[in-house]
Amino acid sequence: MRRRGHTRITLLVAVMLLVSAVGAVAAVPDARLTVSDVTVVPATPVVGEQVTVSVSVANSVGSPDAARIDELELTDPVEDRTTRAQRLGGLSPGDSVTVPLAMTFETAGPRTLTLTVTGTDQDGDRVRVERPVPIAVEDAPPLIDVQVGDAVVDAETPVAVSLSNPTTADMRNIVVSVASVEGSAAVERASVATLPAGATEIRNLTVVPAATGETTAELRVNYTTAAGTERTRLVSVPLQVAEFDDDVQLTLRPIREDDDAAAAPDITSLLAGGAGGAGALGGGVTDGAGDDSTAPTGLFEVVVTNFGSAPVSDVVIEPTSAAESLPRLSIPGPIAPGESATATLDLSEVRQSGALTLTASYRVGTQLGGATKTIEYRPAVADLVVTDLDVRVDDGELRVLGNVANQGRGDAVGVVVKLADSETVQATYPQRDYFVGRVAPSDFAPFELTGSVGGEATNVTVVVRYTVDGVVVVRETVLDLPSGDQSGGFAVGGLVGGNVGSAGAVGAVGSAEKLDEESSSESKATGLGGPGTDGDAGTKAGFERSVTAKSVLAIVLVTALVLPVAAAVQLRRREASSEPVESR
Repeated sequence: MRRRGHTRITLLVAVMLLVSAVGAVAAVPDARLTVSDVTVVPATPVVGEQVTVSVSVANSVGSPDAARIDELELTDPVEDRTTRAQRLGGLSPGDSVTVPLAMTFETAGPRTLTLTVTGTDQDGDRVRVERPVPIAVEDAPPLIDVQVGDAVVDAETPVAVSLSNPTTADMRNIVVSVASVEGSAAVERASVATLPAGATEIRNLTVVPAATGETTAELRVNYTTAAGTERTRLVSVPLQVAEFDDDVQLTLRPIREDDDAAAAPDITSLLAGGAGGAGALGGGVTDGAGDDSTAPTGLFEVVVTNFGSAPVSDVVIEPTSAAESLPRLSIPGPIAPGESATATLDLSEVRQSGALTLTASYRVGTQLGGATKTIEYRPAVADLVVTDLDVRVDDGELRVLGNVANQGRGDAVGVVVKLADSETVQATYPQRDYFVGRVAPSDFAPFELTGSVGGEATNVTVVVRYTVDGVVVVRETVLDLPSGDQSGGFAVGGLVGGNVGSAGAVGAVGSAEKLDEESSSESKATGLGGPGTDGDAGTKAGFERSVTAKSVLAIVLVTALVLPVAAAVQLRRREASSEPVESR
């Protein structure tokens, strides 16, 4: 009995000692795990950006046993978020391992993360290590810069939104839109699929203000962070809205080709006043003069100038002429306030002077507008008329003297003046017709026609035929014949009515001399007689020289001065003719 009791007491004591020994091992494990280093990248994280916390765990060199790392845990107490890494393997005494843990933050501000390392030693004892990790999270949504154009009531106002990504990770699904504005939005939404780190993109919106003065437009920017979080940011944009003003002006401006070859004037042109420059004047409008150094092209610029407050676009110009059908012109625009745009108008086929109307329709802001300009257009074409006419009938013989004048703005070539034959009027030798040749603008040339008339004739028709740019033009003038003993009379205006070329003056002088019977023989001798006299050859030769030189001789004298002029010309010719004789 005593032996059994002693044996039980011994076993009880042994069990108590064993339990005591096991408790001591669990409290102080043989493995000694430590957190040797913690690195946060980036050092200053921002909202929505992924943050990497690298944790270095080591088994102390003094540890008698190896250890297995079961779990690393990183906890954010502010947002109640935890990141874990499990089953990381074992560490022998003196070994270490680095484990990265990733985390994102949705709110800004300082916080302290908790790092927990849990492991097991070779005896199965649990090892746990904790360490605080303090960080500061900053708010970094896309950087937004807004540029607003001139705001006008009922006009589209451009709003340029610049989006920049200040983070080190991509932003996705960025949508910028007009949240509110006093008016409407013509372009209210724009997007960026992906905005890389450090990149910048510009998106354009358009608003239409409804009232003048100071107002505000609010923009909304939605985006998705690298962690997949959707966020929103609002931006207020101040607007200063001006009043609406539609003011568009149309101007017609000729396009000219530079004439670099400046011909040296001859002495005749200098003495006669240089009328040849008149031929350089091209087509134009009544309120604009041409440049003598340039030649007309028939092309014009329609200048559209915006003097209003809103941009002008979709301009359509419709030219209207009484004689020609002209094509419409288009200027897409936009034409900003204070700026101009042009379109080319071809008027080379318009041969008739008259009103030219330019009608423009366009869009100004959100409204439709229009402008009209009417111009008295004078094309660069010839327009011949007969002036200073003198009609004489003597025993059935008809003699018509006068001038053919060019009151147009272009040259007339191949000019021929003749009498129209009828039952009572017949053109006769020596001047059935008269070839004038070329008549420059604002110039004229004399002519003489001869014919025969019947007893019942009451009028005679003078026909002027000439060519302009290959087009033949015929003009007819009906003249009343003198009745009874009336013989008409030579028109002094033919001599002093304006600038006349040198040959034209000679022809006119010859015509006057023929009226003076006493000087008839002298006129024939000098070759200054008008057409139909023995001086025809001299008159035509002098006229051809006039056409070539384009000179004009201003005669401001009455008929009494004709004979001294003829005498001076005769003297010059005699002097010129005597020189070859002396040289022999």
